[in-house]
Amino acid sequence: SIEKQIEKINQRYERIGMIFNILKSINSTQQMPILKKTIDISRFNFLRDLHDRNEILFYAFCYANLEKILPIIYTPTVGEAVRRFSRDSARFRGIFLSPNNIDKVEKIFSHFRFKKPTIAVVTDNQGILGIGDQGVGGIDISIGKLSLYVLGAGIRPWETLPLTLDVGTDNSQDLNDPYYLGYKSGRLTGEEYDSFIEKFVKGITKKYPNILIQWEDFSRQNAFTILDRYRYKVLSFNDDIQGTGSVVLAGIINGLKISNEDLKDQRFVIYGAGAAGIGIARRIAACLRSKYNLSESKIYEKIAILDSKGLVTDQRKVANYKKPFSKDKNFFKNWDVEDVSNIKLAEVIKNFNATVLIGTSGQKKHFTNEIIKLMCNNTDRPLIFPLSNPTFNSEATPQEIYKASKGKAIVATGSPFEPFNYNGKKIIVGQGNNFFIFPGVGLGAILIKESCYINDEVFTEVAITLSNMTPDSNIKKGIIYPNVVDIRKISAAVAHTTIKSISEKQGTEELSLQEIKSKMWKPQYHPIIKKHSNT
Repeated sequence: SIEKQIEKINQRYERIGMIFNILKSINSTQQMPILKKTIDISRFNFLRDLHDRNEILFYAFCYANLEKILPIIYTPTVGEAVRRFSRDSARFRGIFLSPNNIDKVEKIFSHFRFKKPTIAVVTDNQGILGIGDQGVGGIDISIGKLSLYVLGAGIRPWETLPLTLDVGTDNSQDLNDPYYLGYKSGRLTGEEYDSFIEKFVKGITKKYPNILIQWEDFSRQNAFTILDRYRYKVLSFNDDIQGTGSVVLAGIINGLKISNEDLKDQRFVIYGAGAAGIGIARRIAACLRSKYNLSESKIYEKIAILDSKGLVTDQRKVANYKKPFSKDKNFFKNWDVEDVSNIKLAEVIKNFNATVLIGTSGQKKHFTNEIIKLMCNNTDRPLIFPLSNPTFNSEATPQEIYKASKGKAIVATGSPFEPFNYNGKKIIVGQGNNFFIFPGVGLGAILIKESCYINDEVFTEVAITLSNMTPDSNIKKGIIYPNVVDIRKISAAVAHTTIKSISEKQGTEELSLQEIKSKMWKPQYHPIIKKHSNT
């Protein structure tokens, strides 16, 4: 039976866990991160092998051990797997498109092993997690993300299509590696890049007219350009921009339940102006617009964004996607700052009276004790979310924030952190995991059989749905996200909201919550021979 086979897998997995526990007894704290990374990548490779050999058993095991498995099959471990892809990979799944074969894209799709995929996760490998351009290894991101769609929303494995757009790499380590498996050239840019993307979109939508394309881990500029170019032309969304915005807005809403304050009264500082940072800013602005009817000027005066050069202002050249949030000189003319051409984080927090601080910078330790204390000077219960992935890139650890704020800060992180003790109490910090959003949005979108697009309102509404799915018992403990073991229930609710929002905007058919749940695939074996009763 499947139960017995899962038990065998558990036993094998526990043997790895036993080794890890033995390694924990080694006293060298400097060696431990290296040892943990080695153990986790071994687990990743073991599960990937199981995935290739027995897909049903892989999903049954992962679903039964969800909290333990998620950090192994996706972030943070998948980042290391991406780095090692060309040297570790023995089997390949998915489609690899490059300048060598993009003109044959329709023929390539016709040879894909699954004939009717409904969802594709597509990356060009340039903005992988917090580690940047990783070349062809980014396919592991697409594979891992689709595994989460299956686990989280019950999308059928044979309806998934992992895909990498291997347009080259500017990673010198990969280019100089004789074992590198990707297209060995610098990245396509400009018109060549745009033409490549256009050929891909035309090819995939011609072969699979109703497929959902989820754009994943593009560079910040390409992420916004591609999203805005295709969002109303094909069924698509960008999880780094839109999914992140939704999950963070949900966390803010729940954090304000603890502080007993209103969203419209907050001042938001977002440290990091990439896809995630601007996506969060856009979602906060959209919520203030739709739920509070604030004017555009009122909305944008509540949100300050910093990039590597300090506060984003119109006094310097900035990318188009940052421009709505750039500040003119009147915004900071009365501020006490050292250099108006580079207004630093501490200066923004102090002069702007920030109450919510969100980190998407990928810069570890940048939320210093000074920064945290400045936040506490502005409000009794500041919201401080160090969201950068992987864990080692987090702007601060939860322990550091609790200590510096004397337990006043309301904290969420982007990567998983272990529970810790503070003043004799066990503290569990909620993780702002996009896993709470993208599987449900994806399921809702593909269940709509009519031609449609994912309108922007979806991502505000699903944020509110997610906030409402968080148990009061969690919020009372300062945990502002729900429990990951409830992911199927959460995804069903998010899918229901997605379908409802699309229907309200585009007139498509709605589905009930029960109908949505009935569409969710479960990893189980079915009898091959039908039993006949004796007569």
